[in-house]
Amino acid sequence: MEARLRCPRCGYKAASGARCPNCGFPLVLEPPGRLKIDRTEPSMWRYSSAIGVAKGVSLGEGMTPLRKVGGILVKDESRNPTGSFMDRGSAVLASVFSGDKASLPFLEDFTVSAATYLSAKGVSVEVHMDPAEAAYADFISLAVLPSVTIRFGKAGPFDVEYGDPYFLAGVKTIAYEIFESARRVDSVAVPLERGLLALAVYMGFRELEQWGLAEAPRLVLAAHKGAPLSEIAQWLREKGARVAEVDPAEAVEAAVYLARRGVYARPLSAMAYAVASSEKGAVAVVTGTGLRRPGLAGRRRGGELQRRILEILSGREMTAYQIWEALGGAASLRGVYKALSTLASRKFVTYSYRALGRRKIKVFRISRISERK
Repeated sequence: MEARLRCPRCGYKAASGARCPNCGFPLVLEPPGRLKIDRTEPSMWRYSSAIGVAKGVSLGEGMTPLRKVGGILVKDESRNPTGSFMDRGSAVLASVFSGDKASLPFLEDFTVSAATYLSAKGVSVEVHMDPAEAAYADFISLAVLPSVTIRFGKAGPFDVEYGDPYFLAGVKTIAYEIFESARRVDSVAVPLERGLLALAVYMGFRELEQWGLAEAPRLVLAAHKGAPLSEIAQWLREKGARVAEVDPAEAVEAAVYLARRGVYARPLSAMAYAVASSEKGAVAVVTGTGLRRPGLAGRRRGGELQRRILEILSGREMTAYQIWEALGGAASLRGVYKALSTLASRKFVTYSYRALGRRKIKVFRISRISERK
């Protein structure tokens, strides 16, 4: 089926490309239909109906925790596999990528994420970077990926780039998750750099509003004090978004405050928290840490166990022991308890207590919070 790409600024429709040939604005992938949430899928792919792409490559991205920190709701995107929101977009990009080789530019966070997902699909990746611009953590993360080759010097054109419509289609699931977990918020604060993250979140909430599922919250763009606004930020401001400037010292203070409470964010990412602190009923999107950590394989195993548990629980109530038995030895009882704890914290499952003779037992069931008609 032909892709439905549209320019949100001028309305131009296209079959391919990343930028509108009419006005130069980023193109977005239109959803094929109304959002239908697959409650058995413990990743962002539970929204495949509105992403417009079938699940292909997944490392357990999405469904990141929404927790209160100092009275402010924080959407912690550092919990994604490579440590940033980029994984949402990379999962969709990799799922639709059809070649066996891919050339990528070096861009902090994005390239590590895209290379990781393309490698997981078996694609050979060539990254082109200027050695003077290479961030050490990202360089090492790329260097240890077996299917990645690093080339010094600029090249192009590239096969995969930041801001591709399919990338934005994955990132917009942040809005879907906030809607599913919090139901209603007054405002969402997003760190502003190029503006693509803010655009994707805006489009996600706009779609929810068009479907009659939720009223779109006010978008607040947390920007460096004195920094020029990108064309995306200017357009979003015309659509009602508010730009809030953050002093560098305030951003660092916010990052320290979050770190002391278990949320590790760069100052750029922490700007959203600094802004949300002065907003009523706000959610701060904390986009990532920049800290690279191993263990993707373990995360995949954990995500698969959670998915199996949700399948087993579909339409019934069961104890952890009954779930373990139904798995037929595919996991330890301890692993089942751990997976259930994670699913409960993310509101995928809920539990209650039942009396069994003189004993009290805990039974689990799929949460109804994500049902939408």
